Amino acid sequence: MSIVALLLSSVIVLGLALSLLKKRQYRKIENKLADKNRLFKKINEYQSSATVIFGENFTILYANRAAQTLLNLHAYKEEETPFVEMKFQTGSSKIQTLHEIIEVQSKITKEAIHLKKIVMILEDRSVPVTLVIDRIKWEQHNAFVVTFEDISSKVEEKKLVKKIREVDILTGLPSQLKAIEDIDQLVIPIQGEHKKVGFFLFGINNFNKIKFTLGFAYSNNILKKIAEFLTSIEGDGRRSYRLDNDNFLHIVEDVKSVQNTREIGEILRTNLSNYLLSHSNNAKLIFSIGAVVFPTHGRTANKLIDHAFFALEQSMKNGDGSLVAFHKKQNHIQEDERVLVEEIKTSLKNGDFEVYYQPILNLETKEINAAEALIRWHHPRLGLLASDMFIQSAEVSGMIMEIGAFVMEEVITQHKKWHEFGFKDIEIAINISARELLVYQLSKKMEQLFADHQVEAKYFNFDISERDAVDDIQKTDYEFSILKEIGVSLSLDHFGIGGSSIEQLQKLPIRTLKIDQSLVTDISYDRYHQETVRAIIMLANALNMDVIAGCVETKGQKEMLEELGCHFVQGHLFYKPTPAFEFQKLLRK
Repeated sequence: MSIVALLLSSVIVLGLALSLLKKRQYRKIENKLADKNRLFKKINEYQSSATVIFGENFTILYANRAAQTLLNLHAYKEEETPFVEMKFQTGSSKIQTLHEIIEVQSKITKEAIHLKKIVMILEDRSVPVTLVIDRIKWEQHNAFVVTFEDISSKVEEKKLVKKIREVDILTGLPSQLKAIEDIDQLVIPIQGEHKKVGFFLFGINNFNKIKFTLGFAYSNNILKKIAEFLTSIEGDGRRSYRLDNDNFLHIVEDVKSVQNTREIGEILRTNLSNYLLSHSNNAKLIFSIGAVVFPTHGRTANKLIDHAFFALEQSMKNGDGSLVAFHKKQNHIQEDERVLVEEIKTSLKNGDFEVYYQPILNLETKEINAAEALIRWHHPRLGLLASDMFIQSAEVSGMIMEIGAFVMEEVITQHKKWHEFGFKDIEIAINISARELLVYQLSKKMEQLFADHQVEAKYFNFDISERDAVDDIQKTDYEFSILKEIGVSLSLDHFGIGGSSIEQLQKLPIRTLKIDQSLVTDISYDRYHQETVRAIIMLANALNMDVIAGCVETKGQKEMLEELGCHFVQGHLFYKPTPAFEFQKLLRK
């Protein structure tokens, strides 16, 4: 055989060998792809989300069981087009086909397409879904996998939660959340018209005394009877709400004047008193009413409710169960308080408020394991002011909401900075008012703040006073449960003077009891307060709660608290409240 023939035959053999090798490699790749596809099918077959793989011409290459149910594909064959035409709509945008969505979104992103809260429109129904579209290689096809997650149940769950929040559990009346929504819907369309609407806010002057003297069941029965009366007079432009504790709001449309409003209020108070007397409530109830008129005393729900509370407070100060119509010229906030409120507004805008931090120590290890956030005001004339110098005026005027929002934003932002700089992660306690907890959907706002700042909720603790918490135990329990669900820990502040029972404590999802200052001040020598604190600590241990004693200022107080078994302390004996930049030095140590 010639050399040329030998070389030629060698080339042919080598080519055949390479061809066989490539075929084997392709077969391995094909087998791997087939294995992956089989695995994909097995994994996705029983997933709750509907998954469909479409070819480029929108024929079906694969559909799992959820997709077969959602899209009525039980009898489909591979590489056929779906029986049901799918269209989609986001908000008020125009309806699009799946092809149009892919074409539009592909110009925006080369990554997977992810659309939330989109409505899929089928032949006979509309389904809210989350839509995810991604391109893949499928059995030698250029294809894309589409996942439709049916969120109908989540939408219904949100509607149910909203509905629950809109109804007061004890009385069955609409809640304050519903009141704010309804009032705005009522008054906004009649802005500029000559119509007047009367708002009557009821309060019981001696309600807390009755509750602590005659018991929770008795006081709850009074609230139910008030709700029964208000329900009985609804209709013809009248509606009622329970705002919080013993406060009920009654709205009367088309009142003639402020004087007419006063007359209606007097009739309401008389009729309610007679109703309760005729239904065997033996306790002597003193009712007060704060009355305001739209648009004279406010043009929004929040303004009208705030002004009604102003009027109610003045009525209660009179002490005789009177009715006071709110007048701008006769605002019950005294001149110096009014000036203070205006200064608060200005200072919030100018950045004159600052958050200080006071360490909380573990008495056993002597380590800082938490801190309490405390608001301080750099007043332009009076210098540095602690919260007790202005917080009451802020609560009365409604500015407590703006101050609370400022503190929460500051604390969460500061925690984020400390975490990023590698400081020790500690829990930060934030004081909240009953108004913040029960009225303004605090849990929803906090969840959004945590998400916006990308911080963990477990590093934050909310303190509410024992008295505020038990004033409306059902609402407190509901709101606390939601806050606990998102990861926030909860404390009862000023514990020991609010009159709560073991049963109430067991209902609330709280982790910490903070002993009231009045029990700590003379604890080193007052036997009664020593026994009270001992009982609180024993109760906390039994309920698996922590105990914090605040305002510890002497060595004698500290030694007695140690002897009684108190877990944690804070006070000037250890550390004073300090600005963030000074407090972080303690964290560094």
